[in-house]
Amino acid sequence: MNSEKLGKQGSSLGKYFKIAIGIVISLVFVGLALHNIDFGKLLNTFVNINLFWVALAGILIFVTYFLRVLIWRQLLHQYPTNMWNLFRIMTLGYFANNLLPLRLGEVVRIWLLGKKENLPAGISVATVVIERGVDLFSLLFYFVLMMFFIPFEGWLKLSGLILAGFGLVFALVLVLNHRFGGHLIEWIEKPLERLPGGVGVWIHKQFGKFLGGLKLLDSFPQLMRVLVLGLIIWLTWITVVYFCFLALGLNLPFLAAIFLIVVLNFGLMIPSSPGGLGVFEFMVILALKPFGVEKEVALGVGFTFHMLQYILTFIVGWIFAVQMNVSMLKVSRESTQREGMQ
Repeated sequence: MNSEKLGKQGSSLGKYFKIAIGIVISLVFVGLALHNIDFGKLLNTFVNINLFWVALAGILIFVTYFLRVLIWRQLLHQYPTNMWNLFRIMTLGYFANNLLPLRLGEVVRIWLLGKKENLPAGISVATVVIERGVDLFSLLFYFVLMMFFIPFEGWLKLSGLILAGFGLVFALVLVLNHRFGGHLIEWIEKPLERLPGGVGVWIHKQFGKFLGGLKLLDSFPQLMRVLVLGLIIWLTWITVVYFCFLALGLNLPFLAAIFLIVVLNFGLMIPSSPGGLGVFEFMVILALKPFGVEKEVALGVGFTFHMLQYILTFIVGWIFAVQMNVSMLKVSRESTQREGMQ
């Protein structure tokens, strides 16, 4: 009993430590983003902002959410699901990521898929993991595309190689699971049993659920449709960035928007506070530097892009939370408790 209490206390302390580290990292990046900033010049960036392009960018943000729902519909074609519910759950996941630490939006989405759409836990987890794999493929596609036009700095190449490694592992698991089916989980069972403290048993159980969920990708044409949707989603995000350029009167090539999205998403791998505050803005500054954009103007782009998705997702997410009678704190508490028990 005492060991169980100590385990829970240790888990709570670990969680608070991660939250504290995220806040500290965000503060450091806020300091880096604001270092030597001329605030008068920063404010001038917004004087002639064109709200037409801002509005178009805002609409496209929700188009990306809708396209992600189409990926879910492809994956869940064997299950009866409500498209409107899926769209609200998708938005609530982003809403939670902007409010809650440790990027709990993914956990919230998994919990809501089970609660509102009656999906098995393994299937809900698989949809999110496959979606992340599709994101990885799409970003790597645009990353490779950029390498033909822009010489990347060392840290960015390293981030790309790390992502490529995860992508290859994900692809290998897909191939092996398709080829050998249930034998794959049997092969890793004995090596995992050697891990101490029941860790191996837990990993084996979760990996089994995930492999079961991979059956959602049951044909090559379906996989191609999902990958194409992923590429369109990120092309839409790139267009959102380009519209932010136009809103602030910047005459930058579309290539700059692609580069910004690639750099930004590699940078957001760094742990930070909810919404990636500080890290987001600094990565935008870093991405626009090769295009000769002044730091104040680049920060204006980062602030516009970040606040646009933050405010819109907050407003619509709050409306959906009220409609679905969802409390973010309650959902995050229950979902993390369930995750800990499984």
